[in-house]
Formats: sequence, structure tokens, C-alpha cells
Amino acid sequence: MRRLLHAVLSLFIVFILIGCSAQSANDNEDSAYEDIIESGKKVMVYYIKDGFLTPVTYSIDDSELEINAAVNLLFSGILPDGFDSCLLSTGLNTMKISGDTVSLDISGNPFQGERAELARKQVVLTLTDCPNIINVNISINGQPYGDSLKRPSHINLIDPDTYQQDQANPDELDKYITIYYPDKTAKYLVPITIKSDKIDGSSASSVKASELAKAALQHLIEGAEEIGLGFNDKMIKSLQISEGVAVVDLDRNILLNKFSTKIQYAEIAIKSVVRTLTSIDGIEKVQFLVDGVKMGYITGNINIQNPIKPDKWYNFLTAA
Repeated sequence: MRRLLHAVLSLFIVFILIGCSAQSANDNEDSAYEDIIESGKKVMVYYIKDGFLTPVTYSIDDSELEINAAVNLLFSGILPDGFDSCLLSTGLNTMKISGDTVSLDISGNPFQGERAELARKQVVLTLTDCPNIINVNISINGQPYGDSLKRPSHINLIDPDTYQQDQANPDELDKYITIYYPDKTAKYLVPITIKSDKIDGSSASSVKASELAKAALQHLIEGAEEIGLGFNDKMIKSLQISEGVAVVDLDRNILLNKFSTKIQYAEIAIKSVVRTLTSIDGIEKVQFLVDGVKMGYITGNINIQNPIKPDKWYNFLTAA
């Protein structure tokens, strides 16, 4: 967990520094976030990365059914470089689809031992990311294991026991935040859900998006301070939420005085911050400012002048 905090904060700082030196010559130019997304059909398959469930996006043939491709990849025994799976000794016997339900019969039993829950979620998350699939039935060599398994409310939920206790208390449920940390290779994002201790939650109304967003940034700051990076709240000049857009304004001088740049980390840093903030209800896009000024291109593909909205697909498989 600490390694992930170190990575996301370092990358976030790097992204800002790059942006400071790449302001567009024309602030009024109609620009947008331009990420390279492959055309055609895609599927997400969940593996294990640094001990956490992490999706990887594959492009597939247009003629191939998404559920078939996802299941074949999941049980193929072939892993992307740097990933692990709880299903390596598991084979697929049969698959049937009926409406919004897919039924699998498998060989081997991955649903036992310390990683049983990870194995179950690998299957359920991968299948329910496919179009129109809501329920998953699993049997092992013809013997039923679980019927109508549904997608969990959170991926990589820290302290699930506390979450279960909070189910009856909406004010407590409002305190949960999902943060997308870059993995240690800075190639993939790992979603982790925590319960924030920085939200009051005492009022009868739900926590506002701005409170959750500020809490998310505070958790990032504290993580950096804990490991001695020197990141502090003075770097964030303001955070405002307006009409579904989170506007984050950062102090240019403090950032430049304390950190150096690494251009290759810019894209993963942007995606980390954008996905973290837009995972909060009420926030659809993120606008980055530095000393109140909009910046232009920071790489050949990414322009941060306008608000950024995340694409559904992320973690495209990257060659080693």
C-alpha cells in the first residue's frame, strides 16, 4: 500500500511540473484530452498486481463476442508480464449464457485457501464487465459452487469487515473513496477503496462531492508526508466543484522548488488523478490549473487545457 502511495504522489507532482513548462500558445484554442485509444471491440480481464485486483484492457476482433474473449483470456493460463492470477490451475469445461446470466463449469477449485476471495472476484469482475452480464453462476466439475454471484460494490476494499458494519449507516458509507494508484512500474492503475477519516458525516444529508474530493487529495498529501516526500497542503491552492467539474489549482513555485520532472510519467499521473476524482459521485471531469492558469499540451497526446473525462477503458496491455 505504501509503495502505491509513493508512486501516485510522485507521478502527480511530475505531471504538474511538466504542465508548467508546456502552456499552450493560444489559451482560447478549442483543445481536448487526446488519449490514444484503439478502435474496435475491447474487454477487461482482471488479474493480480502487487496483491490487488487490477484490470487489463485487451482489443479483440470485431467478430468475437466479448464474453467469449474475456473468458478465454481469463482461463488461458497466459499472463501479462508482471501480473499474477489465482486461476492458473483452473480450466473451463463449459459456458452457457441466458439473458443477463453466464454459467461456468470449471475444473480445479481456486475458491479455497487464502486467495479464494481474490479468485472469485477475478471471475465475477471480468464477466460482469462484459455487455449485458449481471449474474454469474459457477460450478466445479458439475457441482454447484455459487449461483447469482454479482459484481462487488468496490474493488480492493480495504477493511471489508468495517464496510459491512457500515451498511446500515448511510453517513458512514459516504466516507468511502476509491483511489487509482499507479503500480510500481508506472504503467497500470490499481483501484483501492478506503474509508476516509477526514469526513464529518454527522449531518443527515449525504456528503458533498467537494468534501470527498478534498479528502481524497488530503489522503494523497499525508501519504507523501509519511514517507518524506515533502508534499504539503500549501501546494494545493484551491479545489472547487462546479457543474460536475473538479477544478484543481496548484502552486507552481512550490512544486518547481521541490521536485524534478520525468516526462515519461505524465500520462499515468493525469489518469490517476482524473480517475480518482471522477470516481466520486457528482464529479464527471477534472480541470487542472497551475496558479490559476490553464495549460496546453504536456505530451504529444495529452492536452489539459479543457476538463478531462476518463474513458471506460484503461490499463491497455503494455509490452514489457
